[in-house]
Order: sequence, then structure tokens, then C-alpha cells
Amino acid sequence: MRKSMKPDWHHEEVKAQIRKRGITMKNLSEIHGYKEDACRRAIKQPWPAVERIIADFLGLKPQAIWPSRYDAAGRPVSRIYRESKSTNHRRRRHCQK
Repeated sequence: MRKSMKPDWHHEEVKAQIRKRGITMKNLSEIHGYKEDACRRAIKQPWPAVERIIADFLGLKPQAIWPSRYDAAGRPVSRIYRESKSTNHRRRRHCQK
């Protein structure tokens, strides 16, 4: 992560901003045809399609809320890259036991 990069919003801040606009995350998910937990999952783990729904609802771009999930051009950072980093870390730690 670059030092100048702003941190991602805390998930409670995202939830609060949605509630301040008079809707629940469950309702926002369902309005857009997703299961009721879609928004809740997207604020904690990458899900670009639902991140876009949340950001649009808040009048922002997804990278403004989750800068660590997007590159400089505003494209989602590859989930495979993120998962491979975390999987390798877990695998190494597991093998040391």
C-alpha cells in the first residue's frame, strides 16, 4: 500500500452513512436484486458490483470509500492477487507449527 493512500472507511462509517440517508443495508441490497446480506458483505470484503451500488447511493466513487481495493485508474485490484498474498502468509505460518 502506498503511504499517501487514504485508509478505507471503517465499515461502521459506511453503515452510518447509508442509515443517515434513510435506508438500511438490507433494503439497499434487496432493491438492487441481491440477497439481504450483500451490502454487509461488500463493506467488509471486496465485491466491486455491490461496492458500486453503495458508492452510487452515497454519491461517491467506490475508490473514495475503499482506496485499497482500487488502482490509480479506478479499476478494482485483482482479488486473486490479494488472496494469493493472504493465502501464502497463512500457509507459511501454518507450516511453521
